[in-house]
Amino acid sequence: MTAPASPRFRRIDARRAADLIVRHRRGVLPELALYDVRDAKSFDHSHVEGAERLDDRGLADTLQRLPRRTLVIVYCYHGNASQAYAATFADFRYTEVYSVDGGFEPLARALAEREPPDQDAPAQRDISDALAAFLCAHDFDPQRLDSPRKHGLTPLMRAALEGRTDLVEELLRLGVDVNLRNADGNTALWLACVSNDLSVVQRLLDARIVIDGQNDAGATALMYAASAGKERLVERLLRAGADPGLRNQDDFTALDLASTWACVSLLRPRLPL
Repeated sequence: MTAPASPRFRRIDARRAADLIVRHRRGVLPELALYDVRDAKSFDHSHVEGAERLDDRGLADTLQRLPRRTLVIVYCYHGNASQAYAATFADFRYTEVYSVDGGFEPLARALAEREPPDQDAPAQRDISDALAAFLCAHDFDPQRLDSPRKHGLTPLMRAALEGRTDLVEELLRLGVDVNLRNADGNTALWLACVSNDLSVVQRLLDARIVIDGQNDAGATALMYAASAGKERLVERLLRAGADPGLRNQDDFTALDLASTWACVSLLRPRLPL
């Protein structure tokens, strides 16, 4: 196969692909199909758990049975053949299709880093009454504090969204993963910005959350804060090192999205002339 030009599939690196796969395994992204387009011998020797081997003979059947709303990820040896298959899925009107740059080996390493072998073993948690009540109210598992529930929110994300600094502090002390992402690809930092709580934002920054993490639309927390006219958040994120030059999938920067002159005045001096 040769890859036709197609603007409708996207190339992503192994870490980004691993993030999508992990979110699917945790139930955040329920509709995801993962395809390995290497030869049968390579697939039988080793492949990503949950992947289905795909070749030209099985492609037509796959296109007939797989719902068009399914998120599709394709990987191969090095990231070349996967682009051809991804383009075919896109041509058949699958709306979210990815080809993994670098292929199988980088993807397998990225998944191993994200999901160590013993991560599924539940640990006993010594939690406060306030946290226990919060977890119960939102149907979270007190023994698996990174497990998502509605909209892919983890306890940390929900606490950030509600502006619960006390619970954010406790969850971080308990060792939750600060960089998990919800169904839209947003982290707890984005949700803290939605709640407009500077103390929660600062606590997450202190915990080394990825400040420039981009969601599934390519937007960062800084872009959100600028578009919402939240000048204090824009100032705090810039002071912490947020990159105002990043662009979302529509090629807009935070400055392009800024909704107030105060946000514009904060962002403009940070960009190169």
